Amino acid sequence: MAQSTGTAPGVRWRWPYALRGFLTVLPAGLAAFHDVQLAAALAVGLLPVCPLPLPPSRLGRVRLGMYGVMAAASICLGGFLAQWPPVAVIALILAGGGLGHLVVRLHRPVAMLGLLLCLPLFAVGLSYPGVDKVSGLAVDLLLGTAWSVLVAVAWPRPAPLAHPVGAAAPDGPPDPAIVGYGWAAGVTGAVCATIGFAAGLEHVGWAPAAALLVMRPNPPMQRLRSMDRVGDVALGAVAASLLVVWDPPAAVYALAIAAVVVTATATAGSRWYVLPTFTTFLVFILLLARDPSDAQHRFWERLLETLLGVAVAAVTTIALGAIARRAGHQPHPAHRAGGAAR
Repeated sequence: MAQSTGTAPGVRWRWPYALRGFLTVLPAGLAAFHDVQLAAALAVGLLPVCPLPLPPSRLGRVRLGMYGVMAAASICLGGFLAQWPPVAVIALILAGGGLGHLVVRLHRPVAMLGLLLCLPLFAVGLSYPGVDKVSGLAVDLLLGTAWSVLVAVAWPRPAPLAHPVGAAAPDGPPDPAIVGYGWAAGVTGAVCATIGFAAGLEHVGWAPAAALLVMRPNPPMQRLRSMDRVGDVALGAVAASLLVVWDPPAAVYALAIAAVVVTATATAGSRWYVLPTFTTFLVFILLLARDPSDAQHRFWERLLETLLGVAVAAVTTIALGAIARRAGHQPHPAHRAGGAAR
């Protein structure tokens, strides 16, 4: 979700968003009484759209569905290409560079969604090689998107927002330097994916997704997102692990899943990058609900791969800064972080 700047509070809570999040997550919460893993999967599917601010028009709210559709398509593509690791690695590089060129050619900041949303979710798909493995996640995203849009369309007209939906894209005209950033992002994701494939990691997509979700053309923002993400992942993983080890009744799982989606929605737009706390919590519930004994292994797997991705992204940014200084050109500060990402 978009990060605010200036003197805004680190975490901003908005009760109208919380109420909308509660109504949106109700079906997923109720599903926990039947199947906890299903409930967590359905809740994950809500996150590309549910926390987004609502535009005033009904048509604008329907268009929010593009975030979920783009997320599902990107993950499917990554899962399909993950069957051939060299192809997937090359595709990450080409996708990053191609999207950078597309942003500049279209002269529309909204095109940055390709780099900020689609490329990281393409990397996520690498953890699910094969159509049979990735299709379930894609279906969850599409179902969650459809339900989130239905709730949004039925929701009363909100008060005018200082930054309406679409704030996921950076302000100002695209900087030509974004082409270089796109190639750098593609290479960064490819390096992380290569390490994952070579090491035989179970979730190859975790490291490249972490790298691409924190990478930004604005170095100070990247540093903040990197620190936030590591802390968020650790917090979300610990909270979910403690819950599954406790092995509470289904009602507790239902309340926990609902609380996570409500909080993710209510805090959307906060200056701090808090969304990974909630996505990690839900992913860990999905992974551990039927195998709590695996909690310690999953915790270190997730944390170390996150650190790997963040470290590779930092090295790339340092290298880009050195190149920019030599060329006498600094990245445009207007390009800053945006939403849905997951």
